[in-house]
Amino acid sequence: MNGADAALALLGPVAGPVVVAAPGAWWAARVRLAGWRVADLGEPAAAALVTFVGARTAPEMRRRTLEAVRVRLSPDAPLVLIDHNQPRQWWRRPLAALLLAVRGFAPSRARYPAARELDAAGFRIERLDLAAGERLQVVLARREA
Repeated sequence: MNGADAALALLGPVAGPVVVAAPGAWWAARVRLAGWRVADLGEPAAAALVTFVGARTAPEMRRRTLEAVRVRLSPDAPLVLIDHNQPRQWWRRPLAALLLAVRGFAPSRARYPAARELDAAGFRIERLDLAAGERLQVVLARREA
């Protein structure tokens, strides 16, 4: 399963607008294609989709992004975070490292602790899946009260 399909499947049914925090317009278009409305800037939302794939976002900016999204969600609202991942199977790692290198990232970029980061930002982790040959981590979390 690719990262987009995995992320949208984890969000499940959403009754209200979705915050999309992602570089570019692709993810917002994908959310619209799924039949959901993208939340306007500052508007409260029923769910959130955050991706740091391909982004050169410093840890402090990642923390601020998650905090800004958290305050827009009601308690128990779902958030799906997508980020790079280092495959567990050794034979998948060279391809994953090569794909990161092509994008200008070091292999260590795939070892970012996204689930711990969400936990520290006030989210309860419910599920962590791997997609795209284990090159992506897709984390479902819910906003804590």
